[in-house]
Amino acid sequence: METTNNHPILLWTPPSGHSAQLQPAGTSWDVVRVPRFIGRPALESLGGATGAVIENPIDGVLYWLIEPGAATEWDMRLLPSVEVWGATAYIEVPPVARTTGAGVHWRVPLRHDRHLTDPAALLAALKIATSAALGPREGATR
Repeated sequence: METTNNHPILLWTPPSGHSAQLQPAGTSWDVVRVPRFIGRPALESLGGATGAVIENPIDGVLYWLIEPGAATEWDMRLLPSVEVWGATAYIEVPPVARTTGAGVHWRVPLRHDRHLTDPAALLAALKIATSAALGPREGATR
């Protein structure tokens, strides 16, 4: 077991077979669910600072994995199209090798066991992308 910011992080392994699997959030990671029209610019803004990203093209969303509980202080009023899913959610996780296709796949593949994205960097990128897509949000700082 690893710790980040004094929180235990359970080691996690994505599916290795040919099929995606439903996996629970809230233990090894929480999920930040972002519609593509915000997620693509955020991903571009993050560049190499992003961890792995799952794309569900059917639902038109991107999923970032972050440390469990890392988004509890986020002001979601500033991110109206973004959702954070924790312990009560399951997401479809693609097998490691699935990086393209019509179904759920890795938009940004896992790198050397790195799958989590820094939540502060992700939040900053999401604020910029949301503001560009939807206009400034009330209470947002410039």
